[in-house]
Amino acid sequence: MPYLTTSKHHARRTRPTGPVRATLLLTALAVTAACSGPGGVDLGTDWEGSRTFALANVDGLVTVVGINPDKPRAESLAVVPQQADDDDAVSPQLVELAGGRWMVTVPRKGGKPDRRYELDVEDHTLDGMSGDGRLRRILPGKTLVAEVAGLPDGKSADGAARSSVLVRDPARWTTERELTVPGTVDFAASDRASDTVCLGSSAEDGSHAGTRVSVADLAGGKVTPVPVPSGLDVKDLACPSGHPVIVGSRASAKSGGIKVSLDRTTAATVVTVDGGRVDAVAATDTSIVVAAAAGNDTELVELDAAGGRELRRARVEDLAASSAITPTSAGWLVYAEESVTRVNLTTGETKRFDLPGTLLDS
Repeated sequence: MPYLTTSKHHARRTRPTGPVRATLLLTALAVTAACSGPGGVDLGTDWEGSRTFALANVDGLVTVVGINPDKPRAESLAVVPQQADDDDAVSPQLVELAGGRWMVTVPRKGGKPDRRYELDVEDHTLDGMSGDGRLRRILPGKTLVAEVAGLPDGKSADGAARSSVLVRDPARWTTERELTVPGTVDFAASDRASDTVCLGSSAEDGSHAGTRVSVADLAGGKVTPVPVPSGLDVKDLACPSGHPVIVGSRASAKSGGIKVSLDRTTAATVVTVDGGRVDAVAATDTSIVVAAAAGNDTELVELDAAGGRELRRARVEDLAASSAITPTSAGWLVYAEESVTRVNLTTGETKRFDLPGTLLDS
């Protein structure tokens, strides 16, 4: 399920102390030591230089990878504990909460709650967390967190499928309320500056041309539908400050160079891409960046969020598909299956570097 990835940062926060903390540290350290060196995952040490993190499959193990855009390089930093009931059919998730806390969730078989860990960037460990959620995408807000069901888990009065959204307090991970949205949630985005999330669900036949978009106010509990232009094949969502940015293309799209246009209303911003396939979007209150692929190349196009004027554009050659884009002070990071490319949108300069394994989440 696509979701917005924004710039990452580290921050101090309250952590467990005493015997509980000691037990968690010993467990994490034992797993890390057992998985480093020959026969396992070789772990690096560049925790301080890592501006952001990703999850990758390294030698068959789910591994936290640190990304240093300044060097640039990516290296394995910690191995996620492996259990017999891990559900290998569903990808684990990595997400940064407001305040700089990083979480890893690992789905489990048999309907069991996801296994959760907090990534401690100061002590270089993964600390176990309790939780009761299962197969849910975590969307971090400003003070609250939304957990979105991966499949419909309810029905409306007319029998139509509906999906639940649990609103959580990240301090105690307690459920504040439960919201519902129509259909199966295919697209989800949030912004750590707002407690409003944006959700998109496809039509009954699975067509993204019939995607319904809603904004959910986590604090107030209100879910508001947002109009989507008829015929738009929705490919991704962003949600800067709770304002939905809907990105897609039309069946009548013309071939040729990649063209990006924008139509902004008070309800939503619609970005239409012609001449290429939309792979990812990231947005702030002032600009929107779209990654679109055409042939064997990918282009990053930045638009002014208010009027749609194209601000900058850069081409990444020999990159046929991307899974996410992330801004950093050193440039944009474009994630692919086995590599990351740093892109300077001002100069057009690109620099590609390898991941230590196959990308799972970023």
